[in-house]
Order: sequence, then structure tokens, then C-alpha cells
Amino acid sequence: MCSRQPGASRYALIVTLCLCAAARAAAGITTVYPTGTFPLDTQNVQAAIDQGGTVVLKATNNSGQPTAFNFGPPDPVAGGGVNLTTDVSLVGESVHGHMTTINGGSTPILGLLPVKSRIQGIDFEGPLDTPIALIRSTGSDIVGNRIRGIVPAPLFFGFSEIEGLFFSGNDDPLNALTGRINVTGNTIEISGGDFVNGMQFDEVAADINVSGNTVNFLSSDGEVQTIGILVFRSHGAVTVVSNRVTMGNGDPNAFPSGVFVGGHAEAQYTLAANTVVTNHPQADGMDIVAFSFSGATQGALVLGNHVTTHSLTAFNGGIVFEGAVEDSVMAGNLIDGTGGNAVQILGVDPADIADSNLALGNDISHFASLAGDVFFGPESINNVYIGRCNTFTDQGVGNRIQCGHALAAARAGLAGPAIASAAAAAAPGRPMPSAGVLDDVHHAWLAAMQARLSAR
Repeated sequence: MCSRQPGASRYALIVTLCLCAAARAAAGITTVYPTGTFPLDTQNVQAAIDQGGTVVLKATNNSGQPTAFNFGPPDPVAGGGVNLTTDVSLVGESVHGHMTTINGGSTPILGLLPVKSRIQGIDFEGPLDTPIALIRSTGSDIVGNRIRGIVPAPLFFGFSEIEGLFFSGNDDPLNALTGRINVTGNTIEISGGDFVNGMQFDEVAADINVSGNTVNFLSSDGEVQTIGILVFRSHGAVTVVSNRVTMGNGDPNAFPSGVFVGGHAEAQYTLAANTVVTNHPQADGMDIVAFSFSGATQGALVLGNHVTTHSLTAFNGGIVFEGAVEDSVMAGNLIDGTGGNAVQILGVDPADIADSNLALGNDISHFASLAGDVFFGPESINNVYIGRCNTFTDQGVGNRIQCGHALAAARAGLAGPAIASAAAAAAPGRPMPSAGVLDDVHHAWLAAMQARLSAR
């Protein structure tokens, strides 16, 4: 018990304090106070990380004044950051409402080595590109952080990138990110950028838990990609549960998606009890996808989510199964607002067919559809919709929709093959990441990080 006992002498108190300090050292606890000076702050934090154990990042300087850690400008050359070199926990604090803060920097926390980490209770303000990026890891907890004011990073092929949180095993998908990744209770605010994700997981072997986070796009501007929570080409169990995602209005050429998951048949995707609100006129609420370059999505569960869209186009959906999504369930969701369709199930091409999916008991009674409540599109087979609806369109084979009446002419009054043509023409408007773009972005980003390290 490291506290002064009643009646203890001054000598006894000194001995107690020394013993407590020794106990903290033995437990591997290092305390770092901010100085507000760059690069001293990054140097001090890096030295503590290199010792491993638990690093406590203080909210105040050693005089007790609220002070932010200064990681330099949000610049790829001049900005600073630290590297996760060993198993470590970086833990912030809150003192009288002042949270441990890291200002600026160029990717302030970077993981390029297979170590276990915990990053908790830190306010990241105005970093370049992303505050936390893991390329290799044996497990990580990202808990209770706040992320705001991210500055878009220019990439060499002409557009800019923002990632609220970034996890990619792109170069070694089965071995780079292993164990378990837990992202819980974080608050992320984003605007700007051409290629933008609130958080991105791509080619991750680890099991993933994303729960209780708030992702708020103040403006949805990414013409290349704009996604709140992206989990793509995963290799383990994925749970996305009880998050709140809000996609604001923004660039008219953007096609946002609140939650976007899918790829690799061995992955197990569960999306449950999330709240998604999209305020962009060309946004989908939730997309569960599978393309030729990602592999099929099998056995996905989309349960009890509340999706509100305010889309104004006929091809957007509240909850969408698109591509080679198979044997998956969309059940008990509440979908309201406006949009093309509340529920969409469709393939992409003859090689990527939406097959044997079940939409059951979804409440779409407060959804105002522009092109029918339910849309089973081209390349969809043996899918079932059971529940209430007023209107539907079925362009597939062997599907069953047990509600409402079929639209003989839909999608701007088109019928038959013309409807399929309209749907196909609309497909590029969806936020469908291309393998080439994703991989090019990741390789460009990794090259920039390696250049930063070699310059130190």
C-alpha cells in the first residue's frame, strides 16, 4: 500500500516512497511528462517505449500545468512520431478534464514490428494521415482515444489520404497482424481527403473486435473512397458491434458508406447493434461485399442494426449485400429515412453472384424508397426476403420475396433488360474499392513511413 500511515515518521515516509518507486520500476512502469517541445517530446516517449512495459503519458507537465506532447508539424518530412519496438502499453490520463494530448506529428504512433501493444486514453490532435498505424502486430488494444483534425497526406499518384485508424497486413496478409485487435470506445472526427476511412482493416489475420466507437464524418469528401468503418479481406473472426457512425454531407462526387465489410470466405463477419446515419445524398448505410479480388463472403450476420439514410439516388441502399455474398443473414434491422431501396441483394458479374442469403424480419416501415423497398438485382440467385414491404424488384433467379407487389417498371421507369443496364451503370457509383487502388495506397504509405524512419 503506497500511502502514508497515520503517525508515521518522516523517515518512514521516505522509505515507503522509495519502496513504491522501486515497485513501479519492477512492474515496468515508466512515466513521461510532456514538455511541449519538439523533438524532445518524441525522443522522451520513444526512449520509454524502447524499455517496454507500461508507459504513462501525463496530461500535465512536471509543474502540474496542462501541456500537450509536441510531435512537430503534420508534415511527412518535418513531423515526428514514435515506433512500437517492443511489447508496450501507452496509457494516457485525464486530470481535471484535461486529457493526455499529442499534437501534430506524421503518423504519431507506428507499428512495423511484430509486438503487442495497448494505446489508451490519448487525445490526438491534428496528425498527418493517421494517428495510429499498425503494419505488424501480435495483438493490440486501441481503447478510449480521441482523434480530431487529421491533415490529409499527399500520395505520389495525385490524391490525398486520411485514415482515422489504419491496420494493414497487405504485404504479408497471413502473418503481419496476428492475435487479436480490439478497438473500443474511441471517438474519431474526420473531414477532407480523397481516399478516406474512419478506420480501415485490410488483409488482417488477427481476430478483430470493433465496439462502442463513435465515427463522425463532419464532411464526406473522398471522391476515391469515403467509408466510416472498413473491414476488408479479413482472415479471422470480425465483430463490429454497438458503434455509432455518422456520414455528413460533402463533395457531390463522393459515394460514402457507413460500414463496409467483406472478403475471404474464412472470415466470419458479425455486424450487430450499430447505429449508422448517412446525410450524404449518394450514401449507402451498410455494405457487405465480395468481389473477384477479395474472395467470397460467407455466413455473414447483420443483426439488429439501426440504419438511417438520407440518399436521393435510386441506386443507393440502406443495407446492401453485393457480389459473391453467400449464405448470409440480414435480420431484425431497423432501416429508415430515404434512399433507392431499404434492402438490396445483387451480384456484380457471373463470377460474383449473391447466393442463398436470407433477409428476415427487418423493419422498413419508415423508409421512403425511390425505386422500391426491396431490390434483388442481376446475378442474384436463391435469396429470400421475409417481412413487410410495399414494393420490390426481382431481377435474379430462384429468389423469393414474400411481401408487397412487384414493380413492372422500376428505376426511372425502365423495364426488363434496361433495368439491369441502369443498375450496372450505377454500380461505379458504389464505394467499391479496387484491389489496385487499395494496394497502391498501402504501398505508397509504407514507402513514406520507411523513408521517414531512414531519415532519423
